[in-house]
Amino acid sequence: MDMLNAMQTFVAVAENNGITAAADKLGCSKAIVSRTLSLLEERLDVRLLNRTTRKVSVTEAGTEYLEHCRAMLEQNAEIENRFAEKGLEPQGHLRISSPMTFGTQHITPVLPEFMEKYPKVQVDIQMTDRYVDIVEQGMDLAIRIGATGSDSLIVRKFAETLHQVVAAPALIKKMSGPPKTVDDLKSWPSVVYSLRAAAPSWQSTRSNTDLERARSNNGEAILKLAEAGVGYAYIPSFIVQDSIKAGNLQILLPGIAEETTPLYILYPHRRRLALKTRVFIDFMVQKFSNM
Repeated sequence: MDMLNAMQTFVAVAENNGITAAADKLGCSKAIVSRTLSLLEERLDVRLLNRTTRKVSVTEAGTEYLEHCRAMLEQNAEIENRFAEKGLEPQGHLRISSPMTFGTQHITPVLPEFMEKYPKVQVDIQMTDRYVDIVEQGMDLAIRIGATGSDSLIVRKFAETLHQVVAAPALIKKMSGPPKTVDDLKSWPSVVYSLRAAAPSWQSTRSNTDLERARSNNGEAILKLAEAGVGYAYIPSFIVQDSIKAGNLQILLPGIAEETTPLYILYPHRRRLALKTRVFIDFMVQKFSNM
């Protein structure tokens, strides 16, 4: 028995609410559809459909098996697409949404390599720290740090970064030395990233909002304010690593006030994913998996 064909037949019957409609969609006779369903139920030893002369309905077991069939068929289609595309060349406009700082510091520098490898792909990278609805804006994919947003998008992790607490040497001196505990930070002025969805796990709710000296929706702005000694900042390591090496900022409470944050690629659909999008996703995973 061809199980892939049987799964396709079962899905067609379930999605089209009947054997006749499924037969029309599959381009075969009703007898073949009925026989395939019977053999499938016999093999699984479970009833998948309730049949009457007027309608067909999916049983409880059938509902569970339907989800399995859809997943298996989608995986098979993806693999077939990959094989079919081996002889094709990626091409077309690739529209990318990216956070500002990560886009300028990390994506832009590797784009020449990507475009040299795939000369028929034209890249349009839109950088903003605000949430972008990539479906509404017609983007092929988005880069996100931490939060993933819409449940309707496909999410793939491609790297990790470390969020750390940093402060300028001048501020540390002004506060009579580095903090020894997380609670000590409650008396320190801070510079806050305004688009952060939630407080870090190590930080308790702060009651004194006067200690928040500045806020911004841009990582570079947070960096400059922290370097100037306005307040401490909680910021990704990819933004501050050069400043730390130069001695402009120091890490506070290493190993305590820090979190590992995943970096994601989000895209609308896995099935029939454009080759230009697929090769860029693979490229990003390759370039940043050891970040």
